[in-house]
Amino acid sequence: MSEQSKASGNAGVLIVAGNREDRRVLFDSFDGADFEAIYTARDVPQAHALLAQDPELALIFVEFVEPYAEAEGLCRLLAGHPRWRLVPRIGVMPAGALPPGSPGGPNAPVAVWIRSPVSAAEALRQARELMAPAVSASAASSQGEWIENLDVPAVIIDVRADRVRSANRRAMKLLRCDAEALSSASALTLIGTLPPVREEGLGLGEARIDAHGDPRLVGLAAIGCGGADGRLVLLTAGAQAESPLEMLAGLARTGLDLQGVQPVLKRLIADYGLDFFYVCVERGGTDAEPQVLAAFPRTAAGTVHPIWQTELYRRVLAGAEYSAAEDAANRLGEPFFKQLRLNSVLALPLYGEGQRALGALMAGGRKPQSRAPELLSVLRMVGSHLALQALVARYRSDSRFQGLHDSLTRLPNRLLFNDRLQSAIAEAGRSGEQFAVLFVDLDRFKTINDSLGHATGDQVLSSVAKRLRASVRASDTVSRYAGDEFTLILRHIIHRDDVTRIADKIVKVLETPLTLTDGRELQITASLGICFYPDDGKDGETLLKHADVAMYNAKGMGRNTYQVYVAVPEESHRQRLDLEAKLRVAERNNELRSYYQPQVDAQTEDIIGMEALIRWEHPELGLISPGFFIPLAEDTGLIVPIGEWILRTACADAKRWLDKFKIPLRVGVNLSALQLRQTNLVEVVERALRDTGLPGDNLDLEVTESMNIKDTPNLMDVLGQLRGLGCHIAIDDFGTGQSSLDYIKRFPADRIKIDQTFVRNIGVDPADEAIVRATINMARNMDRHVVAEGVETEDHLRFLREYGCQELQGYLFSRPLPAAVFENMLSERARLLAEIADE
Repeated sequence: MSEQSKASGNAGVLIVAGNREDRRVLFDSFDGADFEAIYTARDVPQAHALLAQDPELALIFVEFVEPYAEAEGLCRLLAGHPRWRLVPRIGVMPAGALPPGSPGGPNAPVAVWIRSPVSAAEALRQARELMAPAVSASAASSQGEWIENLDVPAVIIDVRADRVRSANRRAMKLLRCDAEALSSASALTLIGTLPPVREEGLGLGEARIDAHGDPRLVGLAAIGCGGADGRLVLLTAGAQAESPLEMLAGLARTGLDLQGVQPVLKRLIADYGLDFFYVCVERGGTDAEPQVLAAFPRTAAGTVHPIWQTELYRRVLAGAEYSAAEDAANRLGEPFFKQLRLNSVLALPLYGEGQRALGALMAGGRKPQSRAPELLSVLRMVGSHLALQALVARYRSDSRFQGLHDSLTRLPNRLLFNDRLQSAIAEAGRSGEQFAVLFVDLDRFKTINDSLGHATGDQVLSSVAKRLRASVRASDTVSRYAGDEFTLILRHIIHRDDVTRIADKIVKVLETPLTLTDGRELQITASLGICFYPDDGKDGETLLKHADVAMYNAKGMGRNTYQVYVAVPEESHRQRLDLEAKLRVAERNNELRSYYQPQVDAQTEDIIGMEALIRWEHPELGLISPGFFIPLAEDTGLIVPIGEWILRTACADAKRWLDKFKIPLRVGVNLSALQLRQTNLVEVVERALRDTGLPGDNLDLEVTESMNIKDTPNLMDVLGQLRGLGCHIAIDDFGTGQSSLDYIKRFPADRIKIDQTFVRNIGVDPADEAIVRATINMARNMDRHVVAEGVETEDHLRFLREYGCQELQGYLFSRPLPAAVFENMLSERARLLAEIADE
């Protein structure tokens, strides 16, 4: 075993880095170094959340990004924390940062500094040097000379004999014992149970020492030394007791941060000489074990003591307080408290909203509690604060749940599914495993909605969700992707046959008649498409597209079945020719549909425009995804007549709504590369405006950023002529192409539409956030409006408002709507405005 592996003692490494590349380099460098776990956090709040899980750490990296206050605060917290105070910390400075400690430079308690971009070799070298002292100490056999030279309090203990072999002067001062007293003292009584040390590594923990009437918490670092029973114990001194008012003031300063309250609780434990302190909160309406907010001490195995199994906990949860300053274990008569040898016990309920207790706080000590009335008052204040924190945390958790789950079925929504799909790809890429993506579409669901009503449709969707969830493992993901579409991720696949068996099971389960609330039975079926990572795609978009293709193949085979994606050229060619033939007659057979997605003002959220989108509703295949048939239309040239159809339809709809509602809505229509190469494009647009009567000022023509001038020689002239008709030009999918700034400056565009790929990563990827900010600033400087696509969460909305984005589009406001539904929405808007005007 390497020195680094020994020193780690199978503990973990915490990496706090916002720079994605630095985070990856550090992760890859230590992933194979025999550490128990690699914890990564992209920012300080996420690091606090990880630390709240109480991980055992051997090494910490913290990246410093201006302003440095958050990273400096984290390092100071770690430096003062009994559990992690002795864990080596390495700071990562920005490339151009001023030297540490200088004015304007980072200033924090870290052992060494390295610079970004991180070098794997440098990070490993510094880690080895920092962790080497633990290895050399564990191998040392002489005691008297080198222990005195250590600059921290240190003792050497014989675990089997329960005796202190030697101690340096710093330790004797901290423990307030001379050498003679130490030689006769019980190590267990003096310091307490030592943290476990595995494979001659490092064990970290904490203990409460009495120090002759001066109680305090100390951090412990136990290192194997001088045989199997020897331990070198390094101590870190804790603070002395403070008054109850000072303690409660410190509690108030923590605000609503559950992590921030932990140091105050540790001070409370030390100041009142507590040997037991637990806070539990019920999970609300479930039979699950309570959430443990504070646990001191844990069991020898590192787990929490199950206080919720005691009769006292049940009494407290029912609303009763309990206080016994002495002889508590005998008075209670429960084995739990006798095993802990608790002489004093105080317990009280935590109240949130109403009169029902939401949890309990229990505290106790092995000695009689001489300040029991005072402690009980302090605990009431602490309990009230913790109850408030728990309620806020629960509310925030519920809010996050609502933002990431479908309100009807309670399944993950499209946003959460895409995130889990990316996680599955990353994990499978590291492990070499395969997984499956399933696309499930209900057959003829539109008929159910139209004939039986939306309430019945909702019953069907809820029932399908439950049946799908019951058909797969708990580790698999089931999502309501959109409408009557569900998507699944089946992880850790060994044989493909396992997936097809599950798909067959789903088909059979879904075709079982559904009993409605009014007693009627309804038969439903579904078509399933299956594809596999990595054979059928290595990114989320490709996997979903191929699962979608397979699902339509299942519909083409008569529905109520499943199909696995087939990439065989002959089969793909046959399917393509068949679909092309159907697409050629789609317009003639009145199968094309216009949908509209609203665009809203970023400040007022009032509708100011819409993007026209095309859908294909085939009588046998149902509603076909545009991501499936648009590429086919572009390859075959059918995009030209289809594009002209949606242009004329959108202009006619926009003119009708302009006359009816008297609001100057702009309608955006996409122009494909093939349309832009048509010599009569300007005449086509001019005729559509003339025939429908729509003013050119109400038409936005959207051109993708990746449009190549070389492939379309007269592009600038054509766009100039279109602007001459009064039309506006928008650059669509901005950020995905390779445009130069000079190209953008010369491009005759009125609007820039930020691609949804970047918008959806707001709050997830700092690099994409930077791209969005830069695009907004660039557009403002060029006097162009900015539209953000793919706005799906309140966090997206807040970010875009803060940085000055003017127009927004996405599922947060509305999904694409059929023309009739969109008109109903405009009618409702007009009605509400009329009511406001009459008041």
